[in-house]
Amino acid sequence: MKSPMKTPMKTMTRAIATLAVLAVCATAQAAGNLTGAWTMNVTGGPHGDATMGLTLQQEGTKVTGSFASGHAPEMAVSGEFVDGALKLATAADNDGDKIIFTAKLKEDGTLAGYISSGMGDMKWTASPAPEKKDKK
Repeated sequence: MKSPMKTPMKTMTRAIATLAVLAVCATAQAAGNLTGAWTMNVTGGPHGDATMGLTLQQEGTKVTGSFASGHAPEMAVSGEFVDGALKLATAADNDGDKIIFTAKLKEDGTLAGYISSGMGDMKWTASPAPEKKDKK
């Protein structure tokens, strides 16, 4: 005869194991992967608010990609994404100036942070860009 306590204990052990697996999955998802196209909304710039683009490729903590301001040719960016914090920079221009991007990945999957450049500091947010549909 089975002990009446063994079945509830097994059920509870399984429930705890399932919750642990779900917590690990949620943590991995919260850590995020930034690969893809992002639509940026920049506020506080010298020419007013603007929509810009960021395309990223993430491999581990290393992040590379391109930044499209809409006012100049696309610029390569590189940096890292560690513990939900993104740090990117463009290469230095002829004057030695860089554009520095910092942001945190929020729970809703968006980014929020600051851009620092020779034009000053600006706030920015970004959301994954909608996928483009092929025109036939």
